[in-house]
Amino acid sequence: MRIDTNRLRQYLTEITRNSQELKKIVEQGALAPESIELKAAKYLLIELAEAMSNCLQHLLAKQKGIAVSGYIDTIAKGYKEEIISEKLFQKLKPFFDFRNSLVHRYWTIDDEKLIENIKAGLNDFDGFADEVESCLVSIQNHSHSSQ
Repeated sequence: MRIDTNRLRQYLTEITRNSQELKKIVEQGALAPESIELKAAKYLLIELAEAMSNCLQHLLAKQKGIAVSGYIDTIAKGYKEEIISEKLFQKLKPFFDFRNSLVHRYWTIDDEKLIENIKAGLNDFDGFADEVESCLVSIQNHSHSSQ
């Protein structure tokens, strides 16, 4: 199966754009409990999780022939198949757990803790985009050399 590089690049662009928007909100010092900026940040986090999951799911299915079931399974298999590093996996796994609770409202999320986590993990999304981009370049180089 062939990887759709245009689709992956769209996901990576979306990740970068949403990551930059999140950084702007943080840099403005606007994140506060129950603020409209925090609500915007929550939405951006959901969008980031969707795009990262879509990237991994596409690479796993098209490159490795591996199916996934859910966000946690996707990131775990992305790490297992060496699409992302262990360090990034360890940083992002709690984020994917959090995404599920945010979307499905399993419990009330502490705004202060969320703000703290957003600030701590602000560069993880760019790190994800960088690692997936490197994986994509490696795949493309390998496919060109084997033709």
